[in-house]
Amino acid sequence: MNTKGIAFAETLLTIVIVMIITGSLAPLTYHLKETLHTQKLQLHASETALEAAKMIKAHAISSGTNSIEQKEYHWTYDGEEICVRYNTENGEQVKCINRNGV
Repeated sequence: MNTKGIAFAETLLTIVIVMIITGSLAPLTYHLKETLHTQKLQLHASETALEAAKMIKAHAISSGTNSIEQKEYHWTYDGEEICVRYNTENGEQVKCINRNGV
């Protein structure tokens, strides 16, 4: 640094450092956001399975649909397990839960 202000080399170095930090954090942030979204959809599928179990016990219904945050979760019960089907950006996903909770 000279007495008149910041030198061109120091300014350029600062810009390069900021770009490196931003460039490395952006993909990490995107990956974390995608992981969180996937886990949120799986949680909603589990909530749908819980509601389905309540419906099965109370009304002996073997299939239904639940809507959470404008997304449809379709569930079926075959006597052994509850399976919830839902669509994601990667296609249709299925989450099945048996009597043991697995």
